[in-house]
This record gives sequence, C-alpha cells and structure tokens, in this order.
Amino acid sequence: MRYLVLVNPAAGRGRAPARAARLGAALEALGERVLTYTSRRPGDAGAHAARQAAGATDRLVVVGGDGTLREVIEALGGRAPWPIGLLPQGTANVVGRELGMHGVAPEEAARRLVAARERPVDLLRVDRAGAPPSFALANVGAGLDGAVVHRIARLRAGGAGGYARWIGPIWTTLRREPPARLLVTVDERVTWLAAGVVVQNARNYGGLFALAADAALDSGALDVMLVRGRTVRDRFRLLARMGLGGLARDRAARFVKARRVRLTARAPVPVQADGDPAGTTDLEVELLPRALTLLHAG
Repeated sequence: MRYLVLVNPAAGRGRAPARAARLGAALEALGERVLTYTSRRPGDAGAHAARQAAGATDRLVVVGGDGTLREVIEALGGRAPWPIGLLPQGTANVVGRELGMHGVAPEEAARRLVAARERPVDLLRVDRAGAPPSFALANVGAGLDGAVVHRIARLRAGGAGGYARWIGPIWTTLRREPPARLLVTVDERVTWLAAGVVVQNARNYGGLFALAADAALDSGALDVMLVRGRTVRDRFRLLARMGLGGLARDRAARFVKARRVRLTARAPVPVQADGDPAGTTDLEVELLPRALTLLHAG
C-alpha cells in the first residue's frame, strides 16, 4: 500500500521531522511504500495534498497537531479521496486521542496505521457571509473559549508551547475577558443568549477534559455547550467541574444536540476552530455527516 506522509516541521517542538522519518522507515519495514513531504511554510502541507491526483496514493498520514490536520482538510475542501491517518505532534492532540494514536511511538504508530480500520466521521462546515466555507473536525468555540485560543496563539508565535506555558494566558483570560453576548440559534428553532459556546464533534476537549460524555466524531450530531454564567466565579467553577466530570450538572452550562448552529453578536466575538484562531462572529456551523474517512487504531 502507498502512503503519503505530510510533515509539519514545527510540530512537536521541532521533533516532527525525525519522528516522521522513523514512521516512514517502520512502514517500509512492514512492506509499505512511503513518500514523505515536509512543509516549507504554513499552508504548504495542505497545498501539497490538494495538488495530488486521487490515484497518487492510497493513504494520507499527517505528522502534526490538530491544526495541521485541519489545514489539510481545508485545502481539500472538506473532502479527501484517501483515508487520513495521524501521528499526533501537537499539545492537545484531540483528534489523535479519538483515533487511538496519542502518545504512540512512530514504530508502534506504523503498526497501528497498517492495521487501522477506515472510519467515516462527521465534519464541521463553517460559513460566514461573503467568505468561502471553512472546516473543522473536533470543535468550534466562541466567546471565552475563542479568547483563550487567540491569546495562546500569540504566545505560540513567540516559539512557546506546551500546557505549562499556557497557564498564565488562560488564567489572565478567565479573570479579565469581558463576557460576550452571543445569540445562539440551534437548528433554526430555538435561540439562547450565552456568554460563550463550544460546538463539539469530538468527545475530548483541549486534551484534558470531556465536555459531553456521548460526543463522538461519528455520532451524527453536534454537542453544543452553552455557557450561561457571566461572572469570574462562574468561569472558575466551570473549569473545576470540567476536571471533576460534573459539568453537566452546573447551572452555568447547558447542553443541547444540533445539526446546525448560528452564532451572532452585536460586537465581534473571537472564534476558534480545532484549537486555532478562526476570526470572529458572525458564523454558522453545520454538521456534514460521514464526510471524511480517518484511520482509526482502536
């Protein structure tokens, strides 16, 4: 079988190219054919994938984090002619955890990829007026969630990474970010006022928490968390309950199922998609059932 391996050289604190080389060698030792491409700049991995003909390979493997995977999916227009595998090299690795690949050595990853089953999964399509659609796989968030990601992105730009370096920006955002006023419309039927929202397609959130216990990449529904608490005390209580698994019982949070969610606000509210900044409101998130095929090691 032929594998095209796309590498983000900045991922894994610069260790991704060496780990990709070990992955390629292990795949070849198992009798597979491997071509490796290392991106030269942001967006280059996705552009390279988009240039490939459908018959150019049998499987695509991304060596990077959730953001690199999203970049590739975006460049392919939300559709891929090949199953996509992942050797996670980010911090949160939300999708990698869902696929049973988080924390796996390249040699073991090669064995898992060869034996992996093809898993059709849902995709999130994000639409804004006057702009082409974009896509996400794990989640889209607005309000406090988006503000945290935007602040962390500025830290990453300085070369920092890892959970330990994120504590300060997260703490600052929780204490100082003014509460947003979002109108959240679900399936064109019900509208709520919320201080924040997370539209989940994956069970894991941030690599540390599970917001909705029954969320899954192939559930056929979006799990929407509405943050209704507006005080700093509410924020820190919600954070504590995320860690303790009691979030669904908190009065400052509400969970609903949806296929389409519209987020609007009078003033622009920061938005994140799969852990990367994704502009500001207004926008609409739509579920695309079984739009993509991933390689699942579980």
